Amino acid sequence: MALLSMLQVNDRAAALLDDPGHRRFSTNYLRAHIDQQNEQMLISLCTLGLQQQEQTAIFNIAPQITDLTPYFQNGQPLQYLLRPKEIDWKITGLPDTAYNTSWPVEELDDVSPSNLGCEQYTWIGGSLQVTPSGTAVTLRIRYLALAESIVDPNQQIVLGLGFLLALMTARFVCSLNNGMGTLAKQLDADVKSNKRNVRNLFVMQQQGRNVFPRGIRRTIYPTISAGGSSYI
Repeated sequence: MALLSMLQVNDRAAALLDDPGHRRFSTNYLRAHIDQQNEQMLISLCTLGLQQQEQTAIFNIAPQITDLTPYFQNGQPLQYLLRPKEIDWKITGLPDTAYNTSWPVEELDDVSPSNLGCEQYTWIGGSLQVTPSGTAVTLRIRYLALAESIVDPNQQIVLGLGFLLALMTARFVCSLNNGMGTLAKQLDADVKSNKRNVRNLFVMQQQGRNVFPRGIRRTIYPTISAGGSSYI
């Protein structure tokens, strides 16, 4: 199985659409669809416990902040968050030894405006909320992450999945163009067959390692100073 770059996947998708010279479907046009299909594919793999990556975000929030949803936006520290695992907090400026645990609850307790720290958090319906603090705090959030967006033409696609990503992209673009004759049916059949084969292959590899469940790769993202990176 080849390790393909994003540009190679782009060219393969164009070839599958019978447009190897990108005369009808430009590289930039296909790139946006590749990015979308890549995220969809990796989310599917996450349901098997595959390709999950654990990351840690450390950032500051202003006093009285409770809703962390704005930090899910592009360029913000939680832009790749799939779901949180652990949250710690400390008063901004204190050493790392001052971190305290924020406990998961179904509903946040009501607190006074002078409350100190974020003692609780909720994760419901894709919304992350913390107890508001009367002073600025630094949060340290460990979470399972989505794959990063594909923006670099030289960025490599997960080993063995480049051909499937090209197929998925070609199928989607074909559907946007009235099926392009009989091509849509052929691409749809190829995608279903190769998805099934890839899933079976990963499951077989999992069983061969005798590891259950699969360990999660841990990284720290982004690398920042102990005091946190200010977003206030």
